[in-house]
Order: sequence, then structure tokens, then C-alpha cells
Amino acid sequence: EEGGGEGGRRVRGKEKHGLQHEAMLEVLRALPPGSMLGSGFVYVELGAGKGGLSAAIGQAAPGAAFVLLDWAKPVAAHDAVLRERHSTIRYKIDLRHLWLRGVPGLWGGGRQGAEGGAEGGGGGGG
Repeated sequence: EEGGGEGGRRVRGKEKHGLQHEAMLEVLRALPPGSMLGSGFVYVELGAGKGGLSAAIGQAAPGAAFVLLDWAKPVAAHDAVLRERHSTIRYKIDLRHLWLRGVPGLWGGGRQGAEGGAEGGGGGGG
């Protein structure tokens, strides 16, 4: 996959995503210390794909935890490396059925997980 890059240069998809992840990390690093980047945080990556953004944040925030959400788990995802270094869980779910209160990785309890994560009643998406 290729896309337009700076200065008319064509950038491959993997390289483009890496540049995007680094730019997002720079924004997090520019915030006051401890406000958004650090250990003790649980990061939720919606539409996680291969989990590249979580992997990039994980390098900058040792001790952070990750919840990756997507309708599919692509081949060559970063999950194994994330699980070696961080508390990480991936849920395979269509985001329109997601009910965040049902994600145990966020609330640390015996609530319903995202495998069946859509709420039966009135709290979830439409």
C-alpha cells in the first residue's frame, strides 16, 4: 500500500503508519508529565489493526497496559511483543457493538467481556 508523502515522495503503508504513530507520541510527550503518557495508564486502541500505535506507546511508557479492539486480528500483529512487555488484551469485536463498561481490562472486575461485549439493554452503541 502506498500513499502520498511529504514533498511528493511516495510512502509505503508501514512507513506511513510509523510516521503517524511517532507524531501522535510527540503530542503525548508534549503534555504535562504524567498526564497522558506513563506507567499505570490503560490505553485503549480502537480499530487497532496490527496494534502498531500501542506498540509505539509501549516503548515510551513501560508499565502501561493495553486493550486492543478491532473486528479482526491481522497477520503479523504486534500482540506477542506487547504481551511480553505489558499487560495486553485484544478483543475481536465490531466497534458498533462495543460497551466499554463490559471490558474487564478497563474496570478490573467480573463484568462481561467484549467477546460478547455488546450490552443487551440500553447502554451501548446503536
